[in-house]
Amino acid sequence: MNNKFLKHFLVIGSGTFISMVIGFLTTPIITRIVSPTEYGQFSIFTMYSNMALMVLYLGLDQSLVRFFYQKETDQYRRELLFKCLKNPVIGTAVSGIVVLILSAIGLIQFELGKVALSLVCFYTFIQIIYRFSLLLVRLQYKSKLYSILGIVQKTVYVVLTILFVKLNFFSDTMSLAVATVLAALTCMIISIVAERRLWNPGLLGKNECTITQGELIGYAYPYIFSMGVTTLFQYIDKISLNYYCSYEEVGIYSSTMTLIHVFSIIQTTFNTLWAPMAVEHYTNDKEDVSFYQKGNQIITVIMFFIGFTLILCKDVFSVLLGAKYREAAYILPFLIFNPIMYTISETTVNGLVFKKKSNMQVVVSLGACIVNIIGNTILVPKLGCQGAAISTGFSYIVFFTLRTILSNRYFYVDIHLKKFYFITALAIMYAFYNTFVKFNIGSIVGYIVCAVSLVLLYRATVKCGIQYVMDMATVFFRKKADK
Repeated sequence: MNNKFLKHFLVIGSGTFISMVIGFLTTPIITRIVSPTEYGQFSIFTMYSNMALMVLYLGLDQSLVRFFYQKETDQYRRELLFKCLKNPVIGTAVSGIVVLILSAIGLIQFELGKVALSLVCFYTFIQIIYRFSLLLVRLQYKSKLYSILGIVQKTVYVVLTILFVKLNFFSDTMSLAVATVLAALTCMIISIVAERRLWNPGLLGKNECTITQGELIGYAYPYIFSMGVTTLFQYIDKISLNYYCSYEEVGIYSSTMTLIHVFSIIQTTFNTLWAPMAVEHYTNDKEDVSFYQKGNQIITVIMFFIGFTLILCKDVFSVLLGAKYREAAYILPFLIFNPIMYTISETTVNGLVFKKKSNMQVVVSLGACIVNIIGNTILVPKLGCQGAAISTGFSYIVFFTLRTILSNRYFYVDIHLKKFYFITALAIMYAFYNTFVKFNIGSIVGYIVCAVSLVLLYRATVKCGIQYVMDMATVFFRKKADK
């Protein structure tokens, strides 16, 4: 990993850390003033919007990432942006209008009501544009701006939620929804204004971007089905809980996911930087695989270490949410596999991206989705939230495995899978223990075993990490002394 990556990682990480602290301090306030049932209804609101988004992007957000670095001129990138953005915006607007008309004449019944449905459509439209504006920031490595947007979005959401709930402007569910929409709208406007040179349609027409709509759609279309299946895969747990259980169960489960957001420091930061940087590295040197190996080993150590620590501290986190959400402690252990497996798989899926095998992403998503559907169907009726978490955890391990195996068929990178699956097996056993047993001495012993095993298996990576930190500290104190 080079200094450029680490520099941007630290800048974005600091912004993500501030966002996480804001959420960490305010989530207990929100969960104490909003009931699990209301929180569950809000989770259903965001679920519908996010499911629609993954399809309505039409995969063209991935085309923007794939072709962004072919030329470095503003004119090329501006034309590429509008070519990629046009169809998703039109499709979202038309779909929203059709849905609202069908709702008005009674052909569609939305479980949260017509007002909430209108808000879902508006929020989805905003998110489409914001997705592309945020991608521009990411792809240009504008780390500070990306961090600021994350902080602003979290702050606006939290402040407005507390304000709306306390002043009884809306129901608690609608207060959460309206605050979410306004936070996204605020950040969308800021990001467009900040990158206005690329958002100026008046400068189009020079045809510097020779990539045709056919080429863009040809690369993107497998992602439409892939992302649709991926979205079902990601939300089948909440769908199952909503079907077999109640809004209250959905609320408790969703609140547990907020505890997992401690991962956002690493997951969001790494995922933000890795995809564009990996593509850029491959474009410059197609033979060098050491970059991907180092990235994989580093993020594996970091993610598993944080995951083990989260499981150990699960009871502390659940207390913060309040008595109504105490069950969250026994849902958390298996949910750690979501960020762990997804983030690490970003370093192993490169072959499918570099070789433009986007159709293989469908196989990955479909395989993981089938496992999750079967798991939730069997476990949720018997175990409720715990069953949903267990099923989701195992399906993300399948997700990682399929991504890695298929990618290595086209671009092989040795990431030492034997030791990876050994530490994964330890994590599964530790998660099972803490899902069904209250905190005791066994939780501490299990943590020590997992942490020591991680250090021994990845000792070279840990040693390099310690050396890097020591070198950075030496440079820092030397500069201080020179002053």
